[in-house]
Amino acid sequence: MHLAEQENTTKVEEEIKDGATEGEGEDLMSLESLDSVLAEEDPDFAKSLNEIGPDVVGAGEIYEEGLELEYTLAEEEKLWQSATGFRAKLLKVFPFLPKISYKIKMKRTVLRLSFRKFKEQARHRIVNAGPLTLAWLKSALTGTKKTVGDGLTSFKGYSLLKKLSLLGLVVATGVAGFVLYRVSTKGLLPHREDLFVRSLADWSSQKYQYDPKTETEPFYDSTRAAQNIFLMKRMVVNLRRSGEAGANPMGAFEFYVEGAASDVVVEIKDREAEVEDLFLRTIEEMTFDQVSSAEGKQALCERLRKEVNKVLTKGYVRRIFIKTAIVKP
Repeated sequence: MHLAEQENTTKVEEEIKDGATEGEGEDLMSLESLDSVLAEEDPDFAKSLNEIGPDVVGAGEIYEEGLELEYTLAEEEKLWQSATGFRAKLLKVFPFLPKISYKIKMKRTVLRLSFRKFKEQARHRIVNAGPLTLAWLKSALTGTKKTVGDGLTSFKGYSLLKKLSLLGLVVATGVAGFVLYRVSTKGLLPHREDLFVRSLADWSSQKYQYDPKTETEPFYDSTRAAQNIFLMKRMVVNLRRSGEAGANPMGAFEFYVEGAASDVVVEIKDREAEVEDLFLRTIEEMTFDQVSSAEGKQALCERLRKEVNKVLTKGYVRRIFIKTAIVKP
């Protein structure tokens, strides 16, 4: 009201001073007079008006050549209609191309604006990372203090029963969290140790992986293991007649006997005469045709191995090899 009265008084003074007509008395006061009146009546408002400056030309401006911010579909259609050459031919064949082109341009403009906004915000956050972080921490600390203060105030207003119930709930929550952590990491109860050793790998200082098909070595055939082999004396024996044999087929043989342990070789050496007699009686049962073939010789060695293992007492014979085999029809 005071401002309006001041304005009316100024108008009347101007009319009397200048002798203006009734139509001219409607002119308002000058900007300088208005600023002085505002400064006297409301200094804070006048200060805020002075802080509003002119817009900076080009600040934050996004411009795309050939595309205004107030671009319309009608302008895009006019642009296509004024085109010549291949573009005009396309418009005749596809009359809906202006609408598609307009939508694409609008979408591209929106994307550019969004990207520019994002880039400016990111730049602002990076440049002012320190102050922004400090302000956020202060705000979080203030909010935490307020929340704690409100909580304490509310807690003080509770009755004794509610206070004890709340404290019990907090303790129960802590205990439940500890139990869940214990179960997920080490188990609620300690594991009982196994009474028996299931695998020596659990007690070994180092473990190795190997391929059993290519990286294994036979125990008995290894060059690093002792070869328990005994050479029998040469034996000459009569063979049974067969289709290709003559009237008196004969054979001369020398055998290697491999024992599973050294005790087997010692026993065969001590009982060499008995083992030799066993070999002779076994060979006599073979025919000339059997002994003369490779398959027959293998069958003979296998049969000798089984027969000698029946009489041994300190182990067994693993294999028997033929060193010399001469047969006569």
